[in-house]
Amino acid sequence: MKSAGELKNNLRGLMEPPPSLSVSAWSDSYRMLPAESSEPGRYKTSRVPYMREVQDALTQGDVHKIAVKSSSQTGKSECLLNIIGRFAMLDPCNILLVQPTIDDAMEFSKMRLQKMISDTKILTPLFYTKLKSRDADQTILSKVFKGGRIILKGANSPSGLAGRPIRILLCDEVDRYPLSASQEGDPISLAIVRCSTYWNYKVALFSTPTIKGQSRIDAAYEEGTQEVWSHRCPNCQSLEVLDYRQMISDYKVREDSAGNKSVVVKSVKWRCPQCGYEFSEKQMRQAAQAYVVKNPDARKNGVRSFYINGFSSPWLKWTDIMREYYEAQGNPVRESVVFNTRFGLSYEMPSEVDEKSLGDKLEDYGGELPAGVLLLTAGVDCQKNRLEYGIYGFNGESCFAICADIIRGQPDNPSTWQALDGVLDRCFYFADGTPLKIARTFVDSGFATSFVYDYCRRRAHKGVFAIKGASIYGAPLLNKTTRLNDVGIFLTSLNVDDGKNEIYGRLTAGTVHFGRDVDSLRRNFDDVYFRQLTSEHRVKKPNGREVFEKISKDRRNEQLDILVYALAAQKSCISGDEKSFWLNQAANLRGEPTPSQTKKTSTVKSRRIELWR
Repeated sequence: MKSAGELKNNLRGLMEPPPSLSVSAWSDSYRMLPAESSEPGRYKTSRVPYMREVQDALTQGDVHKIAVKSSSQTGKSECLLNIIGRFAMLDPCNILLVQPTIDDAMEFSKMRLQKMISDTKILTPLFYTKLKSRDADQTILSKVFKGGRIILKGANSPSGLAGRPIRILLCDEVDRYPLSASQEGDPISLAIVRCSTYWNYKVALFSTPTIKGQSRIDAAYEEGTQEVWSHRCPNCQSLEVLDYRQMISDYKVREDSAGNKSVVVKSVKWRCPQCGYEFSEKQMRQAAQAYVVKNPDARKNGVRSFYINGFSSPWLKWTDIMREYYEAQGNPVRESVVFNTRFGLSYEMPSEVDEKSLGDKLEDYGGELPAGVLLLTAGVDCQKNRLEYGIYGFNGESCFAICADIIRGQPDNPSTWQALDGVLDRCFYFADGTPLKIARTFVDSGFATSFVYDYCRRRAHKGVFAIKGASIYGAPLLNKTTRLNDVGIFLTSLNVDDGKNEIYGRLTAGTVHFGRDVDSLRRNFDDVYFRQLTSEHRVKKPNGREVFEKISKDRRNEQLDILVYALAAQKSCISGDEKSFWLNQAANLRGEPTPSQTKKTSTVKSRRIELWR
């Protein structure tokens, strides 16, 4: 039995306010990075000085919400973990971490959170890691510690976002969240409601931005103080953001026969927009750095927001960033990746392409296939009285339209599908007589579903798979693959809006090619085809999000959808390093051995087994 003195001390401990140690001070004192980290050992905020204010804002009494708009590789994940560790140890409470999907939450828990608990020894005894197996509270997605817990959820799960109260809400990669969690509404709003019972709640939103006009993190950043991480010019002493438009590079460009660019950047300097003096990367990394606040009044509402780009990251070289930028120029799809992941900026994708200008650009391929093709895929759309298909060749960023056509017949008639076999099983030929077959076909299962499933089940060994298209806000083109045990197939869901964004970007960049007919192949690239290919545009909805819709209700869009399916089929063939994949495809086509031929990821054939078994 405890003495009165012991009870008094315990009570005093419960009533005392939490220690004032900030997140960055806690991290520098206790946080350890795992052995497999690029910089194992004690965490040092000095390596990422721009994260000091971000982390410490969560312990400032007048701040309830922060938003961080940043490029990739800025230390964001470690910042999230530091926040969790500090509150678990010094100010225990219920914490909710929301990732874009349940799978993302599972991976973060296993690969990040659990390692922090194990490697940061002061945290290990705080977490109940040896509860009985029947205790459902202690799982991969729920970690209990003394005085609180950390719950991990996916933004696509409404049941996980509404529930018991939480005091700390952490939202990671919010631009990849779905527009709505099922039918329940905006996932962030659902989660924030759980904080309403706490006067001292904290909400933190982190993300790399995506599409201009649709970016959640852009909107959250504008709402806050708009603090921009800036470097002091060694000459005029002005604080300036390191903007890609102020980078002066010495570089050379080379272009291969397929139109793919490679760039060698010898050096990069930053030119101060105030005084015009130029400075090297080394000089600017050594210069004084601080946040410049653009909207200080937002602090009165308890909202701080921060912007960080890749030029300030200690893990990104300026020459590499600018090389990626120069190689992407003129290609909206690749440019968007650089703007998002390196510059930390949203990107405005083109949404309309002139159908007549495309029809005027038919090319002579020299044979059924042009010399640049390394991989063939097909997309098939099923309608009540026909099948429509398109066959496309790919080589890196370049796409070559081979042919498109219609097979007349109802899907319940076996002869309709036999006619499709005749298309998908044939060889296509280069000018020198070299043959190439279709590596993978995606068939839409939105109509006549049972017949599509049956066809794909019988031809899975030929790389023919069923897909289902949808508009899934924030998801990649290849959203997820599910095994349907009752019908014995794999079904892949596609975010068609992402695919259409990429297609219109490629059409604008001129990296989609269309061939003229040859004696052995009628391609059917006529006015009807191009009218379908350009049948949609982006429309902004009242909620601020943009979706693709038909330009007019009577305008058909089958060939646009089919190109989305073929593009998705191409992407599903690639595993590991994309550049190596295309090099291996080129070697295989020439009949030359490659060092990686024995690896699972080296060819399309082995990838089929890996992805779809």
